[in-house]
Amino acid sequence: MPEKIELETTGAYYQKDGMHFLKYDEYFEGIDEPARNLLKFDDTTFQMTKKGPVNTVMSFERNKSCTAHYITPQGPLFLGILTEDYVLKKEDDSICVNIDYSIDYNYDYLTKCSLTIDVSMV
Repeated sequence: MPEKIELETTGAYYQKDGMHFLKYDEYFEGIDEPARNLLKFDDTTFQMTKKGPVNTVMSFERNKSCTAHYITPQGPLFLGILTEDYVLKKEDDSICVNIDYSIDYNYDYLTKCSLTIDVSMV
């Protein structure tokens, strides 16, 4: 059974030139310093940038592959990401992003993942 991880947080959301931006802090167990996260997305692309104890830039675009250098306190990981599906749904008071992707490590398939981000304007 897949593991489901949920993160509920508050952050800053804004739009500029058709792009959506979401900034928030993410805390990891056993680490006092948060990772500063920036999500930048539009109708076709999504980019996640983390800075802090975990550093990475991950890009997602339907049917495209990319490489992510994921720097953790335990050491670096170099991951391949294949985005299989990307859907952005906009409502008056919310935005939902769904991304289905697979990850490989050293060119060996590792896992299939699904990422859902719900942004509510309160």
